[in-house]
Amino acid sequence: MNQPFLFPNLAAEPPNDNLAAEDYHPTAVHRLPQYFSPPAQQPAQETPREITGGRLTFNLFLLGLTILTTTFSVGLFWLRSFWKGVVYSFTVLSILAAHEMGHYIACRWYGVRATLPYFIPMPFPPVGTFGAFIKIKSPIPSRRALFDIGIAGPLAGFVFAIPAAFIAHYFAEPAIPAEMIEDSITIHRPLLFKFFEYALNLPPLVELNPVISNPVMWAAWIGVFMTSLNLLPVGQLDGGHVTYAVFGQRGHRMIALASYISVIALAIYTVRDGMWNWVVYAALLTLVMRIGHPPVANEYEPLGLARILVAIIGLLVFVLSFMPFPITF
Repeated sequence: MNQPFLFPNLAAEPPNDNLAAEDYHPTAVHRLPQYFSPPAQQPAQETPREITGGRLTFNLFLLGLTILTTTFSVGLFWLRSFWKGVVYSFTVLSILAAHEMGHYIACRWYGVRATLPYFIPMPFPPVGTFGAFIKIKSPIPSRRALFDIGIAGPLAGFVFAIPAAFIAHYFAEPAIPAEMIEDSITIHRPLLFKFFEYALNLPPLVELNPVISNPVMWAAWIGVFMTSLNLLPVGQLDGGHVTYAVFGQRGHRMIALASYISVIALAIYTVRDGMWNWVVYAALLTLVMRIGHPPVANEYEPLGLARILVAIIGLLVFVLSFMPFPITF
């Protein structure tokens, strides 16, 4: 705080030698000499609002379109039932919304500017959506903040995927053996699904073909599969954020490169059998690798034991969700 300088009144008559006289009063002079430039008045910068009427309307518009595409394109053309499409849409969008809101709430906790989730509609079966994302619009302050923001989404989405997978297996019916169907598509099961098969004492072949299965099974499969892809430790994917926070910039770069090479190897191997699952994702990861990962403000903040344990839980979620060969023909 700037205090005014106190000088005697130079314009008045010279004061008496006795400075304690009653008629002596110090005068505050607020005008500084010319060689002291007064501080410039800085206008107050107002933090931009991320949630406005127009932006909220656009978010809801995309959500509405995604509800339509997941209900009709998947329900009518893939599940062959409008009501199955409704159940599928509600289940898969609940998992995706929980995932993105986990990121959003973590951003708000650390004061990081972020948008509400943008849902991406896809008017074609068998998924009906390209997923959802939020846009982070300010730097992430520390490694702890980066870790919490990165891991919050997959854990929140997986929490919603677990009851969906349980319900799907509880009401599952025996499937027709794939060998008896010509030109059939085999949809492989992640370890989470195999766990529920074992826990509920189900037969080895349960209904997973989305054309004849209950829609919750297909929605849970999509949610778990998307979770595993997001947890790949590459670039600015969720797994990339967590890897950067745990191992730092150099460790993130090495692990990301190893993961990228592994995906390329999977793509080459699966193309030989006529599958193009990993080819598309390898192309997307190429773009992610080129963008890289931005640094955080505090690179040297330790995570602590609690977050290391949460990172191990995140690794377990990846193991339960990942499928080297999701779909085969």
